[in-house]
This record gives sequence, structure tokens and C-alpha cells, in this order.
Amino acid sequence: MKRYILSIDQGTTSSRVVLYDDKFKIKDIQQKEFRQFFPKDGWVEHDAEEIWNDVTKLIQLTIKKNKLKPNQIASIGITNQRETTVLWNKITGKPLYKAIVWQDRRTAEYCEKLKTQNKDKIIQKITGLVLDPYFSATKIKWVLNKVSNKKKISNKNILFGTIDTWLLWKLTEGKSHFTDITNASRTMLYDSRKEEWSKELLRLFKIDKNILPEVKENAYDFGSTKLFGGEIQIGGMAGDQQAATIGQACFSAGQSKSTYGTGCFLLMNIGSKFKLSSNKLLTTVAFKINGKKMFCYEGSIFVAGSAIQWLRDNMMFFKNSKETDKLYSLANDNENVIVIPALTGLGAPHWQPNTRGAIFGLTRNTSQADIIKATLDSLSYQTLDLIESMERDAKISISEIRVDGGMINNNNFLQSLSNVTQVKIIKPENIETTSLGAAYLAGLSAGIIKNTNDIKKLWKKNKETKPKIKKSIVQKKVTTWKKTIKNLIALSN
Repeated sequence: MKRYILSIDQGTTSSRVVLYDDKFKIKDIQQKEFRQFFPKDGWVEHDAEEIWNDVTKLIQLTIKKNKLKPNQIASIGITNQRETTVLWNKITGKPLYKAIVWQDRRTAEYCEKLKTQNKDKIIQKITGLVLDPYFSATKIKWVLNKVSNKKKISNKNILFGTIDTWLLWKLTEGKSHFTDITNASRTMLYDSRKEEWSKELLRLFKIDKNILPEVKENAYDFGSTKLFGGEIQIGGMAGDQQAATIGQACFSAGQSKSTYGTGCFLLMNIGSKFKLSSNKLLTTVAFKINGKKMFCYEGSIFVAGSAIQWLRDNMMFFKNSKETDKLYSLANDNENVIVIPALTGLGAPHWQPNTRGAIFGLTRNTSQADIIKATLDSLSYQTLDLIESMERDAKISISEIRVDGGMINNNNFLQSLSNVTQVKIIKPENIETTSLGAAYLAGLSAGIIKNTNDIKKLWKKNKETKPKIKKSIVQKKVTTWKKTIKNLIALSN
């Protein structure tokens, strides 16, 4: 009997279920976009119930379409948008409030207050993270203050989880309240060295440890679901960027991957030792597999694919994102337009939650194509900002980056990325590396593969893009970019 792995890839704008065979080849993909809520400037919310309902429907559709029996599915892997925060009533199973998304900036003022008390240094020392509204801790505190006090719900009946935990709890009908070490390391409450919830930070944020999930390795018996006609094991979990790092087989120190999805996330494996960044990067857990834990530096660009989505949906520059590749070619090289798409603030290495997007250098001659090109190029410049910070921290030069995410189907963007960063850009055969990483973890748990060496053998290169412009030519544009972003930050403050 042929065995399959079901990978749940729950992202920021859509939920997907990807079916893999036991050789980790994609057999089917089912996807559904869901609603985004923007109740105030800088606030971003999702409906956790809608996400759950979509995921169950996608699993049912995958099983039905591929005529599968539950015993043919060896294991389920879950990967998820990280930091997005759900609190729910464990008696009713209903969320206390909408899911507060990682992009949400509502706790920016509170974070600034903590910085004036020098709490940012304590937080970084324990968690490796920069104090920012991005992470779950301040979101949890906000929901507890806003909702549970009003509804007078006892902490005994409240559970917290990032989306992985929420889906796992629903799939197992309340039996499993677990998270994995990568998602835990993004809450701003977890001590990644000691591998425990930090008592000091729980006190700081006034959060009861009992509402938090138990933390496990990435490949683990997380429980099973009986909702689809039989019992199916859930064997793997990882936050989306760490899942992509696993899918890209970045298991050695110095290897780097960059995902271009809703946001952009560059991760560099730094080995088994926890090292703090001096250049405003995050130190986070890359994975823990078979007892072996690796750390990485991470730089986050909050707006990447969502800038293209904004050009499509709000500005109506094109109907399909695929058109941007051709439109990029139509741009006028003599136009000097700079787009800084800080639609929800600036992430690493700037960490400016109040900065908003801007377009500079418009003339009577500026076209839609020029703005599209400048938006795509902005992601190349922001990636370079991250690379420079990483190289200073890690004292190693990045010579190549493995890339993934929907945006890498744009060949002009890949060339821009290579030109600006002066780095070799490698596109893998399977660009669905996030769902693939979750599938590998489930496969490890089910015994289909034994270790990370097996994953290395499965990784295949599809395309290599090398710089076509000399560094000296690029440098002038880089200098202009840095000056412009510095001026925008100054204007915002």
C-alpha cells in the first residue's frame, strides 16, 4: 500500500494542504484564501475559526479527490504563520478574540514604554529577540487585558497558542496542547537555551504559565486526529520560516535561505551555540531534530509579496501578480523612483513600527512599470541590508542564498536580487519548501526518512542566478537607498 504525507501550510493570506507521496513528490495542492481584517491603522487580524474551518475542508477535499483512506496517510505535518496569537476558552473551544497577526502593531506604544525601562536588553538576553510588537507576548497581554477581564473568564479555562497549537488542539479534539520549539522561540516568552518558558518574562508580562502549551521537538508524536474517517498521526510541526529552512536542507552553519512570501525572511544557520546579534537581528531556534538543536540569525522584512498584492488590489496596476515579470522589463532605466513599502512598519535591521510606506522620485514620465520595478527592487535592497548585518554578526561572507516563496517565479526579481546583493541566488526544484519542511518532519516521525542527511540527499537545485552588474555600479544605488530610508525614518519620528 502506497503511503502519503499530508502537509498543512497555514499562511498569512491563505491556508493550503499539500499531499506528498513517500518520495516527497507533490501529488496535490488545495488552497483557499481567507479574510484579512484591518480595524485600525497598523492593526491586522484573522478569524481563527475561519482558518480552522478552511483547513478541515481542504483536508476533506484532498482525501476525497485523491481517493485516500486514512490509513494511507502515514503522518500529518503542520507549518504556520508564526507569532500570530490565538487565545481561546478550553471549555467552549471558541476564541476569546480574533487572531492578532504577526504584522499587527497595536502594542507599539507598550513596547516603547518597556524600552524606556531597559526591558529590551533583558528580553534579548533571554529570548534572542528584539523587543517589538511583532512577537506574541505583548499580543497575549493585550487580549488578556481587553477580553478576559471583561468576560471574567478564569485563567484555568484559557489556552494560548500560535496557529500551529490552535490547529493541533482542534485536530485532536482538545487532547494535545503542544507547540514546537521553533514556534515557542518566537513568542518572546521562551528561553531557547534552557528550553523552558521564562519565569522572569512571564512575570514581566503578567502571563500565567498554565495557559501556555508544552514545547516539543520538531519531529514528535503530537497526537492523532480522528476527524477524517480514521486515525491519522500528527508527527511534525515548525514555524513557516524554520520549515522552509528544513525544506531547503540548510543544516550546516553558514547556509542561508530567504523566503519571499507575504513578508521576506532571511535565515542563516549559525550552528549549535546561542549567539546574540549586535546588529538588530534575531537569534532564534532553526530546528531541533533527533535531539540536535541548531540556531539561526533571522532578518524579517514585514512587507514583500503583500506590497505586490497592494499594487494589484489597491492600486489596480495589474490583475495577476505574474504580470509583474513582464512589466518590470517595460520600466524606464532613466527613472530614479524609490519605493519603500513599509505598509506595516519596518522590520530588521531598522525596527521602526511607526514608519509608513513612501514613494520618492516621481516625475511626469513615471509609469506604473517604474513603480512596479522600484517595489521589486526595494526587496533586493532590504535583503542586502539583512545580509550586511548577518555578515557582521556571524563574521562569515554569504556567497549563495537558497530562495523560495511565490515571488521567486519572477525572473527579473531574481536577477535584481543577485545584482544588488552580489550573491548567487539558487532556486530549488520544489519551491514549496515550507510545506516540504513540514512533510519531512512528519516523515521523520513516521520512519519514512531517518535523519537530516536523508533530507540533504532529496534537495535538488533548479536554477542559479548570478550577478550581471559590477559591484561598483550597484554601490551608487545602494548608497541612495540607505540615505532615503534613513530620511524616511527621521520623518516618521
